[in-house]
Amino acid sequence: MKRSSQWRQGHEHRTIRRFWPFTLASSVRARLTLWYVMMMIFIVLLFGTSLYIEQAYFNAAAAESAMETQLYHDSQRFAETYQQSSARQESPASLQLALSSQEVALFLRPDGSVISAHGPLTTGMIQQLQAQAKQGAGMIDLPIYRAHTHGWWNTPTTYRVLIMPILSQNTRVATILVGEPRPTSLPLPVIWLFHGGFAILFAAIGGYWLAGKALQPVKQITRTANEINATDLRRRLHLQRRDEFGELAATFDRMLARLEAAFKRQTQFTADASHELRTPLAIIGLEVNRALTQAEQPEDYRSALELIQTENERMGAIVNSLLLLARADTGQMTLNVQDVDLSDVTLACVERLLSLARQQQITLATGALPELLVRGDPQYLGQMLTNIIENGVKYTSGKGTRVFVELAGEQGKYGVVRVQDDGPGISDEHLPYLFERFYRVDKARSTPTTRQKVGASLRGDATGSTQSSQGTSEKHKEPGGAGLGLSIAQWIAQAHGGEIRVESAIGEGALFEIRLPLLTVTERDTAA
Repeated sequence: MKRSSQWRQGHEHRTIRRFWPFTLASSVRARLTLWYVMMMIFIVLLFGTSLYIEQAYFNAAAAESAMETQLYHDSQRFAETYQQSSARQESPASLQLALSSQEVALFLRPDGSVISAHGPLTTGMIQQLQAQAKQGAGMIDLPIYRAHTHGWWNTPTTYRVLIMPILSQNTRVATILVGEPRPTSLPLPVIWLFHGGFAILFAAIGGYWLAGKALQPVKQITRTANEINATDLRRRLHLQRRDEFGELAATFDRMLARLEAAFKRQTQFTADASHELRTPLAIIGLEVNRALTQAEQPEDYRSALELIQTENERMGAIVNSLLLLARADTGQMTLNVQDVDLSDVTLACVERLLSLARQQQITLATGALPELLVRGDPQYLGQMLTNIIENGVKYTSGKGTRVFVELAGEQGKYGVVRVQDDGPGISDEHLPYLFERFYRVDKARSTPTTRQKVGASLRGDATGSTQSSQGTSEKHKEPGGAGLGLSIAQWIAQAHGGEIRVESAIGEGALFEIRLPLLTVTERDTAA
C-alpha cells in the first residue's frame, strides 16, 4: 500500500512557531543597557570636565598667584609712568594708566595725602587705603563695602592690594597702591552638586522618554486586549518589531488565533450536537404522530415502536459519548489502572465485532498477537480498540473486503496495535481533522435514509411507513455514526500516555496505529 510521506497524528494541527529573530542591537534589554552605559559615560565626562575647569580656571591658589603677579607688574609700570610724569613736571591728575574695569590705583604723598586716584574708587575706599598705607603693609586683603543702588544692603568686596613705595635717589617720593578684587572660587562640593543635579535631571528625562517609548507596545497590547471580546477574536496586533515586545505581540497574536479556532470549534460542536440530536427527536416525534393518527394494525404500532427504540438508542449513544468527552475535558474521568495484556483486549474486541463484520460482508482477520503488558484501564482500552476496528469495518463495507488487526512491540518500549483496511481510503485534506468531534469524511453517508424518512413523514406520503421500515434495515448497512468514536479513541490513547497515528491515501485503504507505552522491567518486578 502506498503510504503518505508524513505521519499525521489525530486532529492536532501542527503550526510552525514563529520567533522574531531579534538581534542584540534591537533588543529592549540591550537598548536600555546601552542607554545607561551612555549615561554613565556622560556623567564621568561631565565630572571630569568640571574638575578640569575648576582646577584650571577656578582654583583659588592659582588665581591669586596670577593676580599677585599682575599686581607687581602693574605697580612697577604705574610707578615708572608716575616718575616719568614727575620728571616732565606734568600734573598727576593727567596720568594715563591702562587699568582693567575693576582695578584701582591710588598715589599718595609721603604724608598720606592723595596725589591721584584711578579706577572705581569711592571716598570710603580711599580712606581705607590711606589708613592701610600708614601702617606700611605690603600686600593686604581689604574688604570694601560698596553701596548697591538696587538694594538696601551692602556686600563687602575683598580687594587684594599691593602697597609699594616710589623712590627717587633712595628717597620715598610717593606711595602707590594697586588693587584688584580677589577671584571668586567655587567649592568643589558646589561644582559636584551642580553637575550631579544636572546629570540626574538629564538621566531622569532621558529614562522617562526611553521607558515610554519602550513600553508603548505594551499599551497597544493592553488596549487591544481590552477591546477584544468572545464574539470578535479576529483582531490582531501585527506589531512589526524585532525585539522582546515584538515576540510578545506575536505570541499574543498566536494565542488569539488559537482562541478563535477554539471558539469556532465550540460553536461548530454545539451546532453539530444540536443537529445530531434533532434528527432522532424529529423521527421519534413523527413516528409517534403516525402511530396515533395512521396506524391501524398491530404491525404498524410495532414498526413505529422499533424505529423509536432505534432512534432512542442512537440518541442515548450520542449523549453518553458527549458526556464522556465533556468529563474528559474537565479532568473528571478516573481510570481504573491495572496491568493489562493488549493481546487479550485486542482479541476480545475482534471477537465482539465478528458478527458486525459478517453482516457487512467484511473479513475481520488477525495477525500476530504477542503478549504485551501495559498499564491502563481495560474497559477504556477495549472501547478505544472497538471504536477503531468498528470504524474500519463500517467504512470498508461496500468498497473493500478485509480488515486486518495485528499487535507488535516496538523497541521494547511501545506496544503497537495496527488496524488496516482495504477500503476507499482518506484524502490528505481530511487527515488533520479526522479526530475532531462530529467530523465525518463523507458526511452524506451518515444519515441519508434518515432524511428520506423525515421528509416522507413531513409530506405525509402514503409510502412513509414503508420507507421507514426500509430505512431501519438500511441503517445498519451505512457507516453512519455521529463522528465521536475517533475523538473518544484519541482521548483514551492520550490518557494512557499513547497516541494514534493514521496513514491513508485515496483508493489505498487506511492504516491506524495505536501506540501505548509498555510496562518496564522495574514496574513488572514491583507488580510481582
